[in-house]
Amino acid sequence: MSCALVIGATSTLGKAVVRRLAFTGYKVAAAADCPNSVGKVAEDNIKVGGDVTAFSLDVANAEHRKELITKVAEKLGGLDTLIIVPPQNEVLGEIIETSGEDFDKLFANNLTTPFRLSQAAMSTLAKSQNGSIIYLTSCFGFTPSIDMGLYSVASSSVLSLTKSVAQSAAKQGVRVNSVVSGMIEGDGTGAVWDHASGEEARQIKQHLESMIPLGRLGRPSDVASYVEFLASTKARYITGENCIVGGGVSYRL
Repeated sequence: MSCALVIGATSTLGKAVVRRLAFTGYKVAAAADCPNSVGKVAEDNIKVGGDVTAFSLDVANAEHRKELITKVAEKLGGLDTLIIVPPQNEVLGEIIETSGEDFDKLFANNLTTPFRLSQAAMSTLAKSQNGSIIYLTSCFGFTPSIDMGLYSVASSSVLSLTKSVAQSAAKQGVRVNSVVSGMIEGDGTGAVWDHASGEEARQIKQHLESMIPLGRLGRPSDVASYVEFLASTKARYITGENCIVGGGVSYRL
């Protein structure tokens, strides 16, 4: 049975990823900072037959990261996949107006911590027959948004991180990819539509859906399904790829 560690398991996308992997038979380590919240995620999945264990940690703490990897490998019998879901974005506005505090926090959440987690887990993942790392990020990394300027830059950095870490990790037999989400309901990247309500929200959603070839906003389960594929042996020859889940919207050639 494959073992997966999901960082950020209490966010909207994190919960969807945990549920999808548990449903398909993975042993899942669900990790987040709040013990009560991540415990609830594990409990909800156990009730429907999932093999999910909760872990609470401060991902910004190097000792916590090292200890987490060790505990997960011991309790789950190894580690095959590390999935890193960043915290939901709360930094809105034009990039030129960004505060130093917001800049440091956003890059720590989206770039520094995922990289440090990858370093901490690499030797353990290298022992797997199908070791992989999957970062979650946003299509704003390809197409900047004026009202989410700094988030666009941070997301773009994850695309580059994926490519660079994949080249190095390949020497140890570990694959590295990212799942790049477009307009997803409730994931925190929606800026305007996530903060609207009532008739305004309905009109915004209708307008956005008219711009998407498949005719709807994405769902967290759409992202989770792609994560499951990239973690599986079906993707064993895929690495260094930034894989878009965008409903047909053109973000790149």
